[in-house]
Amino acid sequence: MKTATFSKFTLITAAIGLALPAFAETMSVPSAAKPAYTFEVPSGWNPKGNIEDESAEATAPDNHAYLSAWMVKTSDQKALAKDLDATLKDSLKSLDKDVKEEAIDINGVHFMLVKGSGLDKREGTKVQFVVAIFPAGGDKAGVFYADYDTDAPANTKDVLEGIIKSIKVKK
Repeated sequence: MKTATFSKFTLITAAIGLALPAFAETMSVPSAAKPAYTFEVPSGWNPKGNIEDESAEATAPDNHAYLSAWMVKTSDQKALAKDLDATLKDSLKSLDKDVKEEAIDINGVHFMLVKGSGLDKREGTKVQFVVAIFPAGGDKAGVFYADYDTDAPANTKDVLEGIIKSIKVKK
């Protein structure tokens, strides 16, 4: 009798724990005072905003994942492509040929996702990356870059996808 009660209590406690949202911090780009877009980052990722270059970044507690977000002018497509290329070259020693593009809608905004893999410049380990590019008001585009080690915990990719899905463009 006591075993059945204990099992029910454990099951209910686990269900409540899974239903509660994880603590997160809202990051704003280019700044909290004038956000063009926001996204949610787990507080354990130590998110930081940089007012000077109008960006935000965070690193997973185990250093297996990194993200960065900023703005660019959309009127200059060459500058946007150059910025993306510079970001990948800054983060990766080499880029694998399996780069894919995908268009999706998130929170009513059309996103272009660029996904691929390569060797991390800092650690020399194999990483997966995703870059999200989306309109962020006026002549600006939001750029969100994230990478994670291939040996990262199994839920790391899901956490990063959740962060991308939390992006909200301010009207």
